[in-house]
Amino acid sequence: MTVKSIHKSLLLSKFTTDGKTLIKPERQAKYLAIDEFKLHDGHKYATAIIDWETGYILYLAHGKKKAVVFEFMDHVGDEWMSKVEAVACDMNSDFEEAFKGRYPKLDIVYDRFHIIKNFNDKVVSEIRKDEQRRLAEEGSPEAAKLLKNSRYILMSKRSTLV
Repeated sequence: MTVKSIHKSLLLSKFTTDGKTLIKPERQAKYLAIDEFKLHDGHKYATAIIDWETGYILYLAHGKKKAVVFEFMDHVGDEWMSKVEAVACDMNSDFEEAFKGRYPKLDIVYDRFHIIKNFNDKVVSEIRKDEQRRLAEEGSPEAAKLLKNSRYILMSKRSTLV
């Protein structure tokens, strides 16, 4: 037996009733967190749904689409989901659409990391590009080139640059 197969057997015995049917969560969660992560083999992903307050894993599944969220909601049922107040997620619109589609009163909370990343990717980069174009049009190609290569510096913390 390989370590991988032993680990899989342990997980199946802990989280399923018959090796296939998932056990429903033991306690009601008020707040959920959902995130996808890359698996070790290529471009395959899995999604984890956890109880935000306890960190307990409620659901793991292959994929990162709406179908995973629908499977989870079907698994726990409407009564269980009706007691959930909010879901924390990245800005994956599939997750938000799936939760809001069935439970419109559910609050969706974006995590700080993805809000800042989105701001940096969209806003700071656009300002840098606009300023770069302005400098080039005003006849300062050297300054425009310096600004072009400054993305890393602009996105870094001051303490990492010293």
